[in-house]
Amino acid sequence: MYSLKSLRSFRGAWCALWCVLAVPLTAQTVSSQLPGTALPEASPAIAFFRAPLLQAPALNRAGTHVAGLFSGGGETYQLIIKNLADETESFIGGSGPVQVTNFSWLDDTHIAYNLVTNAGDELGLLVVNINQPGESYPIYQYGAARIIGVPVDTPMKPLVWVAVAGAEGRPAVVEIDAALNSGPYVDVRGEDSEAAWVQVAERNEEHILRVVPAPPGDNQLGYLVNATGHLAYAYTSDNDNDRVVLNLWDGKGWVPSALDLDRINVIDVGDHPGELLVRLASMSSQPSALFFIDALTAEAGDLVLRDVAYDFYGSVYRDPASHAIVGVHYDRTGPVSQWFDEGYQNLQKILSGYFPGKVVRLLDGNESGNVMLVSVSSDREPVAYYTIDLAARTVGRLQSEAPWIDASKMAATSMFQFDTAEGQKLDAYITLPVGTTKDNPAPLVVLPHGGPWVRNTWGFDPEVQFLASRGYAVLQPNYRGSVGYDWQFPSVDRAAFGRMHDDVTRAVRKALRTGMIDSDRVAISGGGFGGYLALTGLVDEPDLYRCGISFAGIYDWARIANTLGLDRESDPVYGDLFKILGDPGRDAAKFARISPNRRLDKLRDPILIARQRNASPVETVEADKLIDALRSAGAKHQVFVTDGSLGQLSNRVALFERMADFLDANM
Repeated sequence: MYSLKSLRSFRGAWCALWCVLAVPLTAQTVSSQLPGTALPEASPAIAFFRAPLLQAPALNRAGTHVAGLFSGGGETYQLIIKNLADETESFIGGSGPVQVTNFSWLDDTHIAYNLVTNAGDELGLLVVNINQPGESYPIYQYGAARIIGVPVDTPMKPLVWVAVAGAEGRPAVVEIDAALNSGPYVDVRGEDSEAAWVQVAERNEEHILRVVPAPPGDNQLGYLVNATGHLAYAYTSDNDNDRVVLNLWDGKGWVPSALDLDRINVIDVGDHPGELLVRLASMSSQPSALFFIDALTAEAGDLVLRDVAYDFYGSVYRDPASHAIVGVHYDRTGPVSQWFDEGYQNLQKILSGYFPGKVVRLLDGNESGNVMLVSVSSDREPVAYYTIDLAARTVGRLQSEAPWIDASKMAATSMFQFDTAEGQKLDAYITLPVGTTKDNPAPLVVLPHGGPWVRNTWGFDPEVQFLASRGYAVLQPNYRGSVGYDWQFPSVDRAAFGRMHDDVTRAVRKALRTGMIDSDRVAISGGGFGGYLALTGLVDEPDLYRCGISFAGIYDWARIANTLGLDRESDPVYGDLFKILGDPGRDAAKFARISPNRRLDKLRDPILIARQRNASPVETVEADKLIDALRSAGAKHQVFVTDGSLGQLSNRVALFERMADFLDANM
């Protein structure tokens, strides 16, 4: 439900443009192939798990150029800038041991970007004039610096959160002079290192126009700018408690907000000063909805959107000219866009008609409203980016994230619903390999997602398509705790691990009733919380599964609670779970029930434990203890170790090839 009136509906150039758009859009190739996409014949795993070719494209305000992060199919990214008029391209930064990680358009000709080493060391924040792509200059060197806002009226004075600009060397938000070119990088290596570091400090100081006073609190957690890029809010916390506080910037200082952030989820800033767009839980067994709210008093305003079946989890889209919220993107059974303006509604209909059966998402637009940037994807096609020229009535393909994927060889994904023990409806997604019939049922791999507070949705998934290409059907169940369903269950069910496991089991059994799955060949695999559910499934449903795979899971929750200690509820990874789970000392029986590591005597099926060398202490301890327990129990198991993170392509390929070999041998 939504109200155009309550949303300050934007109706400007859009209506005029669409009233005269009397002819259909036509295709136009913007770039048939960017450099680096002519890839050699690759093994199946490499093709599926290669890093995306292009990420995070964005238009400048004039709509004349697109910038993005470009990998060339390799492991690191550089900045690509494309002139949409003559199709010329420039590549900046990101060569050899360094790469570009973030960027922001400042004005129509200047871009700020972060340069880091491949090992993660910060080299600084640089600016490039797109008309002089070979002459980037640093505006903050050798330190963490992230742009949080680009003011519309002063775009060459961005707001930057830097690591050491505040009092006593603390982090601070600063206004930086991005137009000042004080020279090239200072080399801090060599005999004159001390003098070079002094010069770096002087140049960094020279670029800082002002330092914003720090908000109250021991820890700065993040900042928000308003719709026009000016500083608006700060999140902070204190060391003696883990309560997060929102503070408002009034132009002179910080004012604490009355919002209870344990109950209210901030989605974005509102359209007016002191206003936020938030998700509020319903008090009448309805999905949580979007409201405008007064950030100072926490008084709720107009209802923006309430879905009939799903809690809202998504993002907003602002009109590039008015900066008003005109729509939202979120997930239902699949990705959807809801528009609050007639012009955008018409645009969505035309684009969806031009790309039938696909998810078409409006990402960006120029200030005049006549050039758009959209993403297009499906269950069989990775995200591809297109430009829309409304004046010329043309659609131009910019680039796919994975142009080496042949969509005609991919498998289709379908959605079905299954019932929980209480009779609630949850979603699951099933992908059947080509050639699956009731006379030729496929073996099944169940992939419970990690998190647990995320969700599966309809769309292209490299792991799913890799497994399908090897002849396996894949089931992706959304169990309770998956986002979108909280309104259907009591809050304790966000950590009801036993019920989550039961939800997964019920989804599997419904999939088996289709007759398209070989019920004697079912495996379960997952990472993180999905790895926990994989081991739980093998232990508690030995007749259902033939084998399983687990990576980076938690297998004994009491042990983790004791490892983290009394401050576990403030732990950044597991704290929110332990707020619900409670204390193992007071409820030992519950913690025993949710810890499959204690029931390995029931394990009958082989399991592959994948682990990362030099992983986090928690993951290392859990993997060590599980492997020791499997050996002691005489359980069938294999161990696969990656030498480094899964961020490395070689490790991703090695892991999934080993997983496929394990499934082939045990299914």
